[in-house]
Amino acid sequence: MFRELRRFKRGSGQSLVELAILFPLLLIMLAGMVEVAFGMFAYLTALDLTREAARFASLRDYNEQELENPSDPATACTDDVLHFYYDAACFFTDDDLNPFLDFRADKYDDVVITVFTVANDHISDHHPDADGWSLNSDNWKKDCQGNVVRNSPFFPDSYIEDHFIPNAPSDRGIVLVETWVCYDMVLNLPFISDFIPSPFRIHTYTIMPAPEAIPTPTPIP
Repeated sequence: MFRELRRFKRGSGQSLVELAILFPLLLIMLAGMVEVAFGMFAYLTALDLTREAARFASLRDYNEQELENPSDPATACTDDVLHFYYDAACFFTDDDLNPFLDFRADKYDDVVITVFTVANDHISDHHPDADGWSLNSDNWKKDCQGNVVRNSPFFPDSYIEDHFIPNAPSDRGIVLVETWVCYDMVLNLPFISDFIPSPFRIHTYTIMPAPEAIPTPTPIP
C-alpha cells in the first residue's frame, strides 16, 4: 500500500513538472492565435470596405464633383454635396459605415481611388491623374512611421493591362479603390513584434467596371 502511495506521488509530481514546462508554450501559442485572428479580422474588414467602395464608385460619374474640395472632409459624408471621390471614401471614414476598423490620417492611413479609361486594350487616361486621388495627402507613399517608401502607384499600367480578360470589349472603363491602413497589434507580443513591427501596413484593393469612364467617339463637326 505504501509502495503504491509513493508511486502515485511520484507520478503526480512528474505531471506537475511537465505542466509547468508546457504551460508557457501553450500560453504563447494561444496568444499568437489571438493576435493572428485580430490581424485577419482587420485585413478582411479593409478588403470588404474596398469592395463596397468600389461597387459604389462603379455606379457613379467620376466627374460628379459639385464641390472641388470640401472645407472639412469629415463632413463630406453627412452633407448633401456630391463629390465622387469623397463619397466613395466615406466607406472608410464614416463610423456608421465602418464601425470596426480604426482609420486615421495621423496614423498614415489613406484611400486611393483611380479611374482608368481603356481604349483598344490600352489605358489611355487616368482620372484625376496617374497617381490617383488620395484622401490623406499621399499617405500611401509612406510607411507607418511616416517615411516615404514609394513614389509610384502600386499597380502600374502594364500590370493592369496584363490582367485584362481576353475577348472582353477593347474599350472600357475601370475604377481601382485601394486602402492603406497601419494596423496596431492588439497584444503586441515581443516574440511577434520582433519579426513583424507594430504597426504594420495592410493594403487591400478592388477593381470594378466604371461605365462612365468608357471612351466615347469624338463627335464629327
